[in-house]
Amino acid sequence: MTDNRAWVIVAPGEGAALELGLARPTIKIGPPLSTQIGLLASELPPGGGLRVPHWHEALDEWFYVPEGEIDYPLETQWRRAPAGTTVFIPAGTIHAFRNDSGSPARHLAIGPPGVVELITELARHPRDPWEQVHACHRSHYAHDRPGRLGADHAAAGGPATAPGAAGATR
Repeated sequence: MTDNRAWVIVAPGEGAALELGLARPTIKIGPPLSTQIGLLASELPPGGGLRVPHWHEALDEWFYVPEGEIDYPLETQWRRAPAGTTVFIPAGTIHAFRNDSGSPARHLAIGPPGVVELITELARHPRDPWEQVHACHRSHYAHDRPGRLGADHAAAGGPATAPGAAGATR
């Protein structure tokens, strides 16, 4: 078996920058470079994020917050994730994210290449058809499957900690 792929260093400021309105993701790793993993680095200005609760049929996602504070929903509440926090979202889990901190924030989104493909396609379309774009990628808005995240997308959350860590919440 021949593998023609080579290792690569993606320097700060490099990658394929996308525009999603209230989030500015940059593709660091994904197809065609990797068929195994996708990595997006996103800048979230104050008020930014992907606030529409949604879920993926077969995509696990991890988020790592290197700077600022980002809110993620857990169960029925939004929880604040400060710098240094990792958030794991298994396939089938309703999720979203937002920066309500008043300061810029960044997070890394890590998952299979399908995560990068979905975000890339969303960036190609105005917001109106985003629900259809999600469906083409076996992802769905939360109204398609009732879940634990309530309809109040503006609810405030408290601090979050990593599962298994002291003070962890689930």
